[in-house]
Amino acid sequence: MCCRYYYEDFEIELRELMKAEAVVELPDFKCKEAERRDVCPSQAGVVLHNTAADGGGQNGILGASEMFWGFSNPAKKGLIINARAETAREKRTFADSIAKRRCVIPASGFYEWDPYKARYRFTSPDGGLILLAGFYRREQGVPRFTVLTTEANDSMIKIHDRMPVMISRDEIRPWICDDAKLPDFLSRKQTELICEQDSGQIRMDFGL
Repeated sequence: MCCRYYYEDFEIELRELMKAEAVVELPDFKCKEAERRDVCPSQAGVVLHNTAADGGGQNGILGASEMFWGFSNPAKKGLIINARAETAREKRTFADSIAKRRCVIPASGFYEWDPYKARYRFTSPDGGLILLAGFYRREQGVPRFTVLTTEANDSMIKIHDRMPVMISRDEIRPWICDDAKLPDFLSRKQTELICEQDSGQIRMDFGL
């Protein structure tokens, strides 16, 4: 599960990543240096994606823009903020989006809560950005994304049995544009992360 992530000292590293990957900076991109910002479901977050409306092949142009976190859920109250990597391609709600509109959600780290509602912060071992794998769709013209999750690895399992699917920097374009590699991304073991109990907040508050 992934229900909140954050930015911290984010902009410089993100711009370096965008430059290295030849990512186009779109007009609505917003991010302030040295500003800590939690991103909750229903809120906007920075997303890297193929600028073509529905895919564009392996030579697609990558862009950065803000999208809102969570697909609408007509059957229930609330939003669909995660999709299981094991079944996403088989679900009618997700199948078209994961096939045609994959994206990357950069983050400084993310949070998870244990069964006692204590909050833990997960970050990259090298202190750099974590790149979450996801996909998006447009609802009444509004772009919305969801984050893929998979079985937790050793760094996560004591806190929660699910964790985000993550990719490395050199996999941004393959994840977004290379359909043939999709099964490998969805089935592999995830990178071990740094886990620290976060004393700033101990109760779940999804901001919905």
